[in-house]
Amino acid sequence: MSDALRHSLLERAREAGRLGRCRRETPVTLREDDGALVEGVIDLAFEESGRWIVVDFKTDRELARGIKVYQRQVTLYAEAIARATGLPASAVLLRL
Repeated sequence: MSDALRHSLLERAREAGRLGRCRRETPVTLREDDGALVEGVIDLAFEESGRWIVVDFKTDRELARGIKVYQRQVTLYAEAIARATGLPASAVLLRL
């Protein structure tokens, strides 16, 4: 089993899944304040204690291109989830 699969974050996601509070490969759309439309697919999002945790998986190869782009991406995904659900959301990059 990959170290990533044993990560405590994914253990929490599995528990949320057992409770029906986990989403995988979920499309999202967000209109930014400047009118730009952002579309993407969230790798993993789960709700715990009234808060969404949005996880984007990246490989070392992807992260070598520059982490800031991916941090912005997952932050936008978290913002989309927060707007859609009315609950706060946190963004997490998880290296595979």
